[in-house]
Amino acid sequence: MTENKNSAAGNPLRTAWGRARLGTRTVPAMMPAIPLGILLAALIAAAAALAGFAPQQPLLGAAIVAALMALPMCALAWAFLVDRDSLEGAASRPEESVESRWYDNAAAGAFHDLLIFSGLGTAVLFLTPLEIEGSVGLLAVSVVGMLSAGVRYTVNRRRG
Repeated sequence: MTENKNSAAGNPLRTAWGRARLGTRTVPAMMPAIPLGILLAALIAAAAALAGFAPQQPLLGAAIVAALMALPMCALAWAFLVDRDSLEGAASRPEESVESRWYDNAAAGAFHDLLIFSGLGTAVLFLTPLEIEGSVGLLAVSVVGMLSAGVRYTVNRRRG
């Protein structure tokens, strides 16, 4: 892994949660991320209520959706807002790290696996009377792609 040359011990600008740039000043990244995440969760809950989620008790359904979506939306907002240079222990050039190369190799191999899998699957479906729904087929392709990338990444990591 590449060494992080910007992380000086005791640097007050680098924190575990990072900072967000707002105009010319920086604030702790969680300050804007939490309200933004709650707002996004409320919007998702409103969309769920309008779409007919829990039609008997739409307010209860919306409250449950909002509660379940609040934490993931806060995390998503934080990921978009945080300045990488303010994170403690973050690599200064992550695209040059060995982990990045492992991922690139795994993704390229998984793509080739998907080409082979989808080609063979298409041939089997064409030559046999077997019929499957499109959503099931897409799910199978997604699972194969994820498994292939995960296995290839693990193999690359163990090889070094």
